[in-house]
Amino acid sequence: MARKRSIVPEEADIWLGVLLDAVFDPTARHQLDLARSADLANQVLLEKGGHREALRRLTARDGKTQLLGIASDLTTYPDDYTSQRAAELLLVWAERWIQPEDWGRFAARVRKRRQKYRDGDKR
Repeated sequence: MARKRSIVPEEADIWLGVLLDAVFDPTARHQLDLARSADLANQVLLEKGGHREALRRLTARDGKTQLLGIASDLTTYPDDYTSQRAAELLLVWAERWIQPEDWGRFAARVRKRRQKYRDGDKR
């Protein structure tokens, strides 16, 4: 059984940076395949009894838009979001858009960035 996903609240900013890189940086080593995630989510909706014509089909653009919305809110209104709430929002997004086999790669990337930050390389 796979481990339950979690985002440590104090690392929400690091997760946000890793996810933005994975979605928008074409040179990133760990890019997300949002189109695949959208197709899988649409398939689950169909299997739950939804009718193809009635469903609003998710696209990769939806994943990008949702992540940008979270990033915008967290940066525009930082006093309105605790680190716990930021972690919760990012985790909800990740549950929909990051496939289980990709989760470990992103968690490792966060650990690497956290270590760099602790070692004094705050770029």
